[in-house]
Amino acid sequence: MTIQMRHCVRAAQRGDKIAAEELIKAFKPYLHHQAKKYQRFYQNFDEALSTAYHGAIDCIYQYDLSQSETVTEMMVASVHNHLRRESYSRTCYYQRVEKTIMENDTLTDLPEDLISQNACPELCYLEDEVRTQLYWALEQLPELQQTFIRLHFIHGYSYQQIAKKYNLQKSTICGYIKRGLRNLKILLEADGEAS
Repeated sequence: MTIQMRHCVRAAQRGDKIAAEELIKAFKPYLHHQAKKYQRFYQNFDEALSTAYHGAIDCIYQYDLSQSETVTEMMVASVHNHLRRESYSRTCYYQRVEKTIMENDTLTDLPEDLISQNACPELCYLEDEVRTQLYWALEQLPELQQTFIRLHFIHGYSYQQIAKKYNLQKSTICGYIKRGLRNLKILLEADGEAS
């Protein structure tokens, strides 16, 4: 089963949606179990399940086939970490809201230290939403565009370093990244119009 899962992961990472669906289907009972376990931190079960699926998708696309851990071990860790991290963030957020806004059962102004942009809960929430949309759009790009954008903007590689790593011309890397950014913009605009 482990070898078969590794083949499914390899196929999914190469863009085979059916392989990704099969992997998700194999872990569906576990995803539902974990979503029920963490449901109290969410508004409803579907929200918790969505986070569990997000953890599973992350695991599939970030799994390194050369590592010694099995797909199951990494899937369990990824789903658990996504749910735990998000539930902790929500708990902290609600505690801050309760402490600062609902003191003594009366509505109060936000304290002065929350005026800074970094501490504003609404801004943090919006940034998280934008990050989620961007991550979704990035996953829709062709593999090379996605890889080169990640290397350049997330990991800080220069065009020259990426070109050297993939044995390509710097102008080729530049072209992939420009097309990828253009596609990202189109995807994000289409997603914004849909919602």
